Amino acid sequence: MDTYKLKIKVGSHEFEAEGPASVVQSQFEAFKELISSHELKMASDGQVASAQKLLDDARSADEDALALEKVTRTDERVVSLTAHPETIEDAVLVILLGQKTFRANDSVTGGEVIDGLRQSGFTVNRVDWRLEKLAGQGLIIKVGSNRASRYRLTNQGMNRAQGIARNLIALVP
Repeated sequence: MDTYKLKIKVGSHEFEAEGPASVVQSQFEAFKELISSHELKMASDGQVASAQKLLDDARSADEDALALEKVTRTDERVVSLTAHPETIEDAVLVILLGQKTFRANDSVTGGEVIDGLRQSGFTVNRVDWRLEKLAGQGLIIKVGSNRASRYRLTNQGMNRAQGIARNLIALVP
């Protein structure tokens, strides 16, 4: 059974759920209704003027997370791809995005990346030089050295990974 995990922060409100996609979606709809009524009440009191913007941001984040599920698979600590991008570097970016989205993992090890690539069907022996290349382009940040290195997406890397993911999602029927 595939489990779906969604974690979102909208203003001062936080939502986190894990389970079957239909259950998480229904819980998220209830969450949106709760913050909607709360924010609209506060807006009418003059405390918050952007309640609708908060709801729009929450809907957008939810749609991106649901769509990413179409091209990724999560198995314990490994996030792999079900659709292949043009390059291994693009695959690495989408795997890092999947780690952040589905596992709330902002500090991904090289082992998690290479395992994700292998489960995705890529043949790779080492991934460190590809990660170094992405770090040199400003798409990821490397923290640590040697086997203690961890990687996370920069804002630029996040935007690029989301663009690659959107292109992959468009290819999936």
